[in-house]
Amino acid sequence: MNILKFKLLLFMLLTSFSVIAEEKNQYLLTEKTYKALSAAQELIAADNYTQAETQLATLLTKVKDKSYEMAVVQQTLGYLYSSQENYKKAAKYFQAALDLGALPDKVRHNLRYNLAQLLLADEQYKKGIAVLEIWLKSDASPPNSAYVLLASAYYRLKEFKQVVKHISTAIKNDVTATESWYQLLLSAHLELKQYKSAIKVLETLITLYPYQKNYWDQLTALYLQQKKEFTALAVRMLSQRLELGNGKTLISLADMYRYLHIPYKAAHLLNGALEKGIIPADFDNLTRLADSWLAARETEKAVMVLQQAAELDDSGESDFKYGRVLIGLEQWKQAVQPLTRGLQKLAGDKKGTASLLLGMAYFYLDDLAAAKTMFTQAVNYENERNQAGQWLRHINKQMGDADAA
Repeated sequence: MNILKFKLLLFMLLTSFSVIAEEKNQYLLTEKTYKALSAAQELIAADNYTQAETQLATLLTKVKDKSYEMAVVQQTLGYLYSSQENYKKAAKYFQAALDLGALPDKVRHNLRYNLAQLLLADEQYKKGIAVLEIWLKSDASPPNSAYVLLASAYYRLKEFKQVVKHISTAIKNDVTATESWYQLLLSAHLELKQYKSAIKVLETLITLYPYQKNYWDQLTALYLQQKKEFTALAVRMLSQRLELGNGKTLISLADMYRYLHIPYKAAHLLNGALEKGIIPADFDNLTRLADSWLAARETEKAVMVLQQAAELDDSGESDFKYGRVLIGLEQWKQAVQPLTRGLQKLAGDKKGTASLLLGMAYFYLDDLAAAKTMFTQAVNYENERNQAGQWLRHINKQMGDADAA
């Protein structure tokens, strides 16, 4: 337990008495009790625990007929023992303060969470879990640390299904989930013999921590267990080539993720390597990244990368791909420029496809004349002839109707 944290909590507790008193008379402390608690708090802040304990014990005998004051003194004693890391005594007084039912709802809610922490720190896992489960149900937006704490406690009791449930919630809700959270989830899946789920966790761990070779070894073993010998061999061979900061290895790893149909992890790995300067932001690597984002259906992210790649490409291929993605997003105006550039550089069938896509862009921008020009060019290519012809008939009809009007 963090001693400073308990001192701060105690300070907040004591300084809130006057506010509480203004709101509700039933939460009013007498001036004598308030002064005694303030003096005890000062002693605790000065690490004078023995004298603070004596004063609080004396005060406790004087407020036995006042349930609210008694609960506050018991709560303060709980913080005192927490500061000394005497969790068993602290839990005893926190529980006594709660049992009186005299504290304000918010104070009682926070105290219950502190009690759960103390019980778990004292290895009273069943009691701690019971208190924490009650607390979770009564909190509108519990922090992820509470789910992690609960999952860790269930792990101690070997209730692995509950571990998976709660640690998965924490990971899902937090983009900064730590390595230890994934390790806890992995251990629970392995204990439950949920090997396919364990493989997914290991694949994530390898993406985030590619130089932890024990994860590669575990992943290889699980692929073999699932009779995926070829994949296991690929993982083992790649793990043997791992070198910290080796760009070629990272590219090989990303290519393997693509091969295994895990494009999001390939993109995540490549993006991180580019940001850290491990691999250069050249045309090939930007194309790899864009293709990975596209395969992962992260189209918006792919667009930004394709724009960079197009600036490094004289073949027209990147402009063509960039324009095609923009067409898919129905960003007609933005698609015109890259498709026009691509059309000037491309050769063969892709020139026909670019003409068709550019015609569509112009059509949806209400430039029927330009659209007709592009579709007329596209008709000259076998693969686009039928579709371009349909567009032309549609445009001719619209232009004819406009002329008739």
